[in-house]
Amino acid sequence: MSSAWLLTNAISALLLPPLNLLILGAVGLLVRRWLPRTGTGITLMSMALLALLSTSAGARLLASPLEAMTPPLASPDNAGAQAIVVLGGGRRRNAPEYDGQDVPRAAVLARLRYAVRLHRQTGLPMLVTGGSPEANADAEAELMARVLRDDFGAPARWVEGDSDNTAQNAQYSAGILRQAGISRILLVTDALHMPRSKRVFSQAGLTVTAAPTNYLGQGALIAADFIPGGGGLSDSHYAMHEWIGLLWCRMAHQRDSFVP
Repeated sequence: MSSAWLLTNAISALLLPPLNLLILGAVGLLVRRWLPRTGTGITLMSMALLALLSTSAGARLLASPLEAMTPPLASPDNAGAQAIVVLGGGRRRNAPEYDGQDVPRAAVLARLRYAVRLHRQTGLPMLVTGGSPEANADAEAELMARVLRDDFGAPARWVEGDSDNTAQNAQYSAGILRQAGISRILLVTDALHMPRSKRVFSQAGLTVTAAPTNYLGQGALIAADFIPGGGGLSDSHYAMHEWIGLLWCRMAHQRDSFVP
């Protein structure tokens, strides 16, 4: 297992809901011993935020601005791209219905489905990217390539299976594509993930046309969107992760660009 991957996930857990709000609530209980009103206020605020971010309506407050940064791709044929790059996004381990094999998560399957649609519209070859930071036998890109070949009948031309994160996805994929004389791509990932992904792939020297999928914050709200649940909390976690990641990416780029 990659120690850097494990450390990144541990830090993320501390910064993101629900753990960050549970920690805030615990801090409130400690403060209440000396400052009863302040401590109670902190605890109540953490509970209210947890309830809000557990709703689909609350998740949209975080997701919609990110998704608005990259509208759906209107004319893939006119993008001038030379290849389609599909980002991984996790696996489901030991799926019993697939003889105990690891399989891509549902969100990754949606990315693959959209990539196949673009492939059939444009005829462009596909690259799948994703490693095995958890020290699994097969890289995530290999799982994705298997789905493309066996389930969609659209084999990937390139399989990048060494990367552990989005920055490495971009770096290693760019290296493979440069060897093939390719510099212009359609990039397929979730709409929430796209702003950060497009930035790092562009920094890797590729000309990127965003092809986002899996939008969350679309359409009119309904009554059920205000009921707390695990789905809303998961979406809030994802959106906040991308906000923090985008901020970090911008800060790192500014630091690297600074000349004393």
